[in-house]
Amino acid sequence: MLTDKRHALIIEALEQHNFLKLQQLMAYTGSSASTIRRDLTKLQEEGLLTRVHGGAKLVSLSLEPELSTKRTQHIEEKIEIAKQAAQLINDGDDLYLDAGSTTLEMIPFITATGITVVTNGLSHVEALLKQGIHTYIIGGEMKPNTMAVVGTRAVKFLKNYCFDKAFLGINGIDETSGLTTPDEREAMMKEVAIQQSQQAYVLADHSKFGQVHFATIKTSELPIIITSAQGHLQNQSLKGEKHLEILGG
Repeated sequence: MLTDKRHALIIEALEQHNFLKLQQLMAYTGSSASTIRRDLTKLQEEGLLTRVHGGAKLVSLSLEPELSTKRTQHIEEKIEIAKQAAQLINDGDDLYLDAGSTTLEMIPFITATGITVVTNGLSHVEALLKQGIHTYIIGGEMKPNTMAVVGTRAVKFLKNYCFDKAFLGINGIDETSGLTTPDEREAMMKEVAIQQSQQAYVLADHSKFGQVHFATIKTSELPIIITSAQGHLQNQSLKGEKHLEILGG
């Protein structure tokens, strides 16, 4: 295969999947590891991608959309998912509510009483207080684009609590790579939240399925995925996975 054709295939694959491992790029192009490494070096020099440990990602992925932008995307689907999630909350539950546009949409639909919510989402705090919900905000470093509190201080803070349920946002769900997000700091927050919860749920619209981002969320037990009918259709290939439970649709 000609070099230019191979480079075009690599960029095309990354545009579809956001992040790919070296072995995946080898299979996609039918090329050797040494050839792909040379290609990635060249494409990185041209500013088209960034090499990361074990693979590559598009340069544009380093900039995550702002929360205000995310809130306008797939809004009807997100509200459908948010309603499902809110119905899972019982009176007296202690909850973790992750920063994110779909978890934010949950708050107006919460009817359970006597609950306590810990959140790392600055935008979530005002909405929770308006609902009269007992609320804790995590302290740490603030990400301006997603309005999420992250970092080592935030992780340490989160480890002080145990939750009945955690509701998490996500950027990518893939059969091979699992749950992923562009930011390692947010991945760490999600990992700890899952560890500290009796049951964790991930809220995901259809656009998150088949996507792979830089940081993998490592956990011994995968959370339950809450999605829409459209998300179910997008995710047919994952339905056979015994370790992945999907609600909704």
